[in-house]
Amino acid sequence: MDKKRMIESLINKKEYEMVLEILLEIEKTEEPNYWLYCNIGWVLGRLGNREEAIKYLKKAEGMEEYDENGWLCCELAWNYGGLGKHKLAEYYLKKSKEFGRDDGWQNSELGWNLGRLGKYQEGLYYLKKAEETGRSDYWLNSEIGFMYESLENYKEAINYYKAARAYREDDIWIYSHLGYCYEKIHKLDKALENFLKSEELGRNDLWLYSQVAWCYGKMLKHKSAITYLLKAKAQGRDDFWLNCELGWNFGRVKSHNKAIELLKKAYKMNGESDGWIESEIGWNLGRIGKHQEAIEYLKSCLAKKYYNSTWVKEEIAWNMAKLEKYQEALDLYEEVNRENPSDENRRNIEILENILKIK
Repeated sequence: MDKKRMIESLINKKEYEMVLEILLEIEKTEEPNYWLYCNIGWVLGRLGNREEAIKYLKKAEGMEEYDENGWLCCELAWNYGGLGKHKLAEYYLKKSKEFGRDDGWQNSELGWNLGRLGKYQEGLYYLKKAEETGRSDYWLNSEIGFMYESLENYKEAINYYKAARAYREDDIWIYSHLGYCYEKIHKLDKALENFLKSEELGRNDLWLYSQVAWCYGKMLKHKSAITYLLKAKAQGRDDFWLNCELGWNFGRVKSHNKAIELLKKAYKMNGESDGWIESEIGWNLGRIGKHQEAIEYLKSCLAKKYYNSTWVKEEIAWNMAKLEKYQEALDLYEEVNRENPSDENRRNIEILENILKIK
């Protein structure tokens, strides 16, 4: 048996280390040649030594022999992609097309690398080309799903993630992404179902806990939201968003002092605000009888043209009435009622007018 046939036999048996040993011995005794460098590069890649593999494959490339069906280009691309050098992988995969390569593997690899470069639309195009060859498996469906998700086409992403799940039922990554996409289309019950399945399968990081908490909060399940926000905090999250969410949810379960503490902490963190956080601090302060301080925060909120200015003015008026500043409260209720008439405001105006008559 000649050496080439021996090498082919060992490759079929996946005896890559033995193959490499033989090829390196040949390199010492024979003239450098294209076949030798290609094979050394290929074996090194299969052994996970990608950097060294590229060195040999580049030597083969330097010999300027014809790259039959783009094999060498694809092999270089595969190693570059595995090293996270996606731009180089893209270059070689596209170059392989010049040698006639246009199959499912090549298009799926090109799509994957383009996705890692943030070229989601182009990446999707090539992944769909791979799909058109009849390929349908976990990897391809999850990658197409990821491209659609990145392009904010969440409904299509969900369809592909479900297709991927059919190949791998208990997959944390798929359930996490399904949850995220359902959340984005406001199907919070489905989002929560998938997030909790991901947790059940073993995911326990601050991203997941934050997502679960957000869903529970939006569903007005404030105690559950607090539980998961505290889990995220235990994982090291202690930023503006977390403190705002904790503050908001604590306020809704009437833990107003705790809410104020957290919201003020968030307020100091942010530096700037659209007014929402001041409105929340003001609302909680009013509930524990700190009406003057509540008014100060609410007025600060109003100065920032908070989107729900009617509610803020009503809160200021309510706190003024509690401080027995009845005329100021009445004037503000009347202003609000002119802007947005309501039975509630009319009742408050009537009560305040009667109080002022008695006084």
